[in-house]
Amino acid sequence: MLTSSLRARPVIAVATVAALLMTGGAAWALWQVTGSQAATTAAQNATDLRLVGRPDPNRPLYPGVRVDLAVTVHNDNPFPVLVNVLRMGNSPVTADPPHRDAGCIVTGVALVTSPMTVTWRVNPNTKKDFILTEGLTMSNDSDSACQGAAFSVPLTASGRSNVS
Repeated sequence: MLTSSLRARPVIAVATVAALLMTGGAAWALWQVTGSQAATTAAQNATDLRLVGRPDPNRPLYPGVRVDLAVTVHNDNPFPVLVNVLRMGNSPVTADPPHRDAGCIVTGVALVTSPMTVTWRVNPNTKKDFILTEGLTMSNDSDSACQGAAFSVPLTASGRSNVS
């Protein structure tokens, strides 16, 4: 009985190896046929950031002085953003209605430097406030009616997704 089982061992080993090679080859062939399919997906459109800029209300703005600029960035995207460049917007800086009606048309208000490099991180679906220290100035070209006015400062920003 012992001698027949010794003879059967090589046959069983060869049969096992042959079975593994055949099923492995079949699995490899199946993977090659069905394993390279094309996948498609669509990227989400990014929503523009909204920015609101206003001079520091506790420091009067007059020709030749620099004051802080408070900037609120609204990020309505479902991902965080990194704002890295801030510029004056396309529309002019405007005075509040009473001063504008009194003749404050040329405000002379501008960013000290435009474009301005910043590093502002804003979480998804939130707003965040930032301060540009001495980031705003007024020139001597300002209309006299601008004295004591509150200004709306249009801004644009550039940035990118801040997903790590």
